[in-house]
Amino acid sequence: MTPEEFRALARSKGWTYRALAERWGITEGWVSKMANNPDRPIEWDDKIRGVPDKKNMHPSTSSALA
Repeated sequence: MTPEEFRALARSKGWTYRALAERWGITEGWVSKMANNPDRPIEWDDKIRGVPDKKNMHPSTSSALA
């Protein structure tokens, strides 16, 4: 997955890097670093593919994991 595809997928699911960072328990800078790295570990592609569509989530679960 290219950096552009990663960004587009996050956006299409309604996620900002800040919200992903909160959900995943890491910094926004780290999300950005991984998103922009075309040689990122494959688990990051799996993470963004597997994150639910934020627009359909209950407000209490959209930021942090329960």
